[in-house]
Amino acid sequence: MLSSSSMPCSSRGQPCGLRPERRVARAAQRAFRMYEDRLISAVRARAHNPATRTDRPSERHCEIPVPATAEAIQAAEGRMGFPLQSFHRRLLQEIGDGGFGPGDGLVGVVHGLDAHGRSLLALRDVLWLDAETPLPAGVVPLCDWGDSIWSCVDAKTDHVLTFDESGLTDTRQNIYSWFDDWVSGVSLFGKMFVLEERVIVNPFTNQLMTVRTPASPVGAPYKPSG
Repeated sequence: MLSSSSMPCSSRGQPCGLRPERRVARAAQRAFRMYEDRLISAVRARAHNPATRTDRPSERHCEIPVPATAEAIQAAEGRMGFPLQSFHRRLLQEIGDGGFGPGDGLVGVVHGLDAHGRSLLALRDVLWLDAETPLPAGVVPLCDWGDSIWSCVDAKTDHVLTFDESGLTDTRQNIYSWFDDWVSGVSLFGKMFVLEERVIVNPFTNQLMTVRTPASPVGAPYKPSG
């Protein structure tokens, strides 16, 4: 005689299918995928408008290159020794290989180069914490803000990091909420730093003017994940 545990679920008066915890997990996965899809669509809509494609369209006009191929992504991941963060990968593969997004726009793996013609891989080779310390494994440059300030992402934790002369700072914001803020028009740079007002002489008019400059990054010193 079959034990109750080996009988079909319908024979025990229970609906057949996944266990409740698995159904909940799958429902959560579907809901998160739908959220990702909506966020991708919102980023694409802003990116396709040249006036809003980046946070600095008047300083450098960026064209969105063709999306990165799966082969190009895999080759980049092979050289880095770790995979890209999944949402970051989707942006590069589904919208374009850089040239859009916060700051001066995402840097791509092949086409969407920064203002100095460097790819994401090349930047990992030059953005060192000090003369002897390269970027930790898993940390990938996202975009340039000027004045040697960069946003990066920890591909293991999804956290967005600020890279400046003080090192890496964990903003405590993940890449999803970061892009959510961007498509909503939030000033990400204003969230990255404590800004202070300074009075300077305008080099063009020789008149005094007040400017807001970054004083210190907001967040906690970055600790690489295990």
